[in-house]
Amino acid sequence: MLIGWILAPFRTLIAIVHTAICCVIGLLAMALNKGNGPWVMWNLGRNMWSVPLIKWVLGAKLEVEVHPAAQELADSQQGVVLVANHCSLLDINAAFAGSPTPIVFLSKASIRKVPLLGKLNELAGTVFVERGNRASSEVAVKQLTQTLLNGRSVLVFPEGSRSADGQLQPFKKGAFHLARAANAPVVPMHIAGTWERLRPGQWLIAPARCSIRIRVGAPIKQKDNGELSELLDQSTKSLMQLIN
Repeated sequence: MLIGWILAPFRTLIAIVHTAICCVIGLLAMALNKGNGPWVMWNLGRNMWSVPLIKWVLGAKLEVEVHPAAQELADSQQGVVLVANHCSLLDINAAFAGSPTPIVFLSKASIRKVPLLGKLNELAGTVFVERGNRASSEVAVKQLTQTLLNGRSVLVFPEGSRSADGQLQPFKKGAFHLARAANAPVVPMHIAGTWERLRPGQWLIAPARCSIRIRVGAPIKQKDNGELSELLDQSTKSLMQLIN
């Protein structure tokens, strides 16, 4: 473990350089064709950026489990709302690596200011929302509803911010308003092993012996005339079940 901490600055630097290179390639791809968003999110975000970063830069074992019903939805190219726990910046890579379908993110507006990564996300379809801004939220819901109706899936971290202790926090309603507006299934995703490596407020990628594990659960179909709170509660319970 001591050697792991000695190597932590180098591992972190390599992760930053790898991310920058992937962003430049993605920006070039979007410049060539604005319709390359799904390709960038899947082939670049998943296969070129996230999976190599987890396996080779972090040196972590990657374990992915996808419920057959969720895989069936992904294969049918139906838009779904993936809801995942959030405790680390590495959750973005884990979500890319574990999602059975290309995804678009609902992200806080501050991500747009990140050099290269913010612009690439904007061009590839990520929708940004300003916290506490009702008008911004309404625009985001409209954009993402159309994204879902077009068959692309959306990933949301419904806790709203990273968990400081790695434990699941109460969900906010935004993701479920979105699912209701587009009549889209909600699919729970649980991410483990990222908090141990990069906690909120931490900048060096720490060594850890645990795997990075992503479990995608069964889709939650909305009930006719069902309450929004019922969908939220059911989603919370489904995600909690994936933890065990």
